Amino acid sequence: MDNLLQSAIPYSILILNAALFWILRKLLSPILPRKFALLFWEIISTIELCSGCAELGVIWTRHGNIGLAIGLFLACLWWCNQFGDAEACPCGPIEDAILLRQPITQPKIYLRLIGQAIGAYVTAMYIDFIWCFHLTPEHTELHTKRCQAALQTTVLKGFLVEMFITFVSRIVCLESFKLNERLANYINSMVTVTLVLAALDTSGGFFNPILASALTLNCEGNDFLEHFLVYWVGALLGGLLARKLHLMNRQKGKMKSS
Repeated sequence: MDNLLQSAIPYSILILNAALFWILRKLLSPILPRKFALLFWEIISTIELCSGCAELGVIWTRHGNIGLAIGLFLACLWWCNQFGDAEACPCGPIEDAILLRQPITQPKIYLRLIGQAIGAYVTAMYIDFIWCFHLTPEHTELHTKRCQAALQTTVLKGFLVEMFITFVSRIVCLESFKLNERLANYINSMVTVTLVLAALDTSGGFFNPILASALTLNCEGNDFLEHFLVYWVGALLGGLLARKLHLMNRQKGKMKSS
């Protein structure tokens, strides 16, 4: 009975997280200054995403790939419907700055990046607060021992894996906008689950630099340079390649229609 209750705890935390951040958005929406609203949405969405993925790690430890797949798929559907204009990932704004030649100081870009950085920093304190109650043996270990890096292969292979899965994730996301929103959300959620499971035993399957840094920066097993090359350079390069391909396809479509 105790084991059953402990098994339900990480799922319960995911649900409570969803309710907490849903309430927070509802409370803040009417009072936030429009000029800075995006900053707060990025902070909230980044914390929700990163803390949710941290708890999904506990689910994976207890229930393996099946538990992770179900939990992640449902969480992705929820996040797709809740994040709104927030991205909780630096790929989009950095692609805008490089490929669309928008200045890095353009309001939306720097609000997104600053919000995500703040959200990643707060995530560490938030999940540590949850784990300090030692609700499960996994929480106890995560709270009392130094975290372990997710990279389980060479830096080069990890770099290539993160670049490839970010490319696939971004191209599917960008191209799915042609579909209706509900179908696009299902497709993106299924692709996310597939990519995470495929990369778990190599890079950990993050394909989001801010998520990787929030959960594994300074963890034992990788130094800062290795982390940066795999999870930032690899992912951002994959995203840039996907965005470039997407823009080329759009340009070809416009030329055909004209």
